[in-house]
Amino acid sequence: MPPEQRRAQVIAGLAASLLVIACAGDGADTGATAETADPTEPTAGSGEPPEPQRLVDHALWSTARADDDPLATHRPDPLECGIAGWYEELGELEVDTNFCDYADLTQPALVEIAAGSQLALSLRHYDLTAAAPAQAHIALLIGGDLIWEDLIEIPGPAAVRIESATIPQKYPQGAPVRLHLHNHGQNTWILGLVTVTAPE
Repeated sequence: MPPEQRRAQVIAGLAASLLVIACAGDGADTGATAETADPTEPTAGSGEPPEPQRLVDHALWSTARADDDPLATHRPDPLECGIAGWYEELGELEVDTNFCDYADLTQPALVEIAAGSQLALSLRHYDLTAAAPAQAHIALLIGGDLIWEDLIEIPGPAAVRIESATIPQKYPQGAPVRLHLHNHGQNTWILGLVTVTAPE
């Protein structure tokens, strides 16, 4: 066979081999680059759970108007609540019932509240004393609606309480939040973090 013919056959064979390799490579690449679900990546509808949001800033409380008190039947006459009766300290609200026998405080909600949100609050008090057995009444209202309340027996030991309640309806940012607290005797109450968490 002449050298030119042999060279042409070799070149043709090499070309055919390269074509086969190229086709196989295309198939391998397709498999290697196919997208697969990454279990560490969030998928549609699996967002992070809602974070609690602060409902109030304890530095923003002010005395509420007496003429629109939703719990006016509890209101003593006369009412004694001087400047030493309640105040913000270290980011918390402190109420001393020796100087405030009826705390009725208000401020606008810091955030919008979705229907079904969870209210959470931390409350603590020192030993509760009174000249005779009595009850303390604490309540939180939003937009004039009673959201949470508790009756605590006096006398009683010091305690830390974590309270919660479901908020049944929606309220806009700026809706009036109202804190109601009264008891007989000289006692100190400290309201800590108050948050709302939207439903998932």
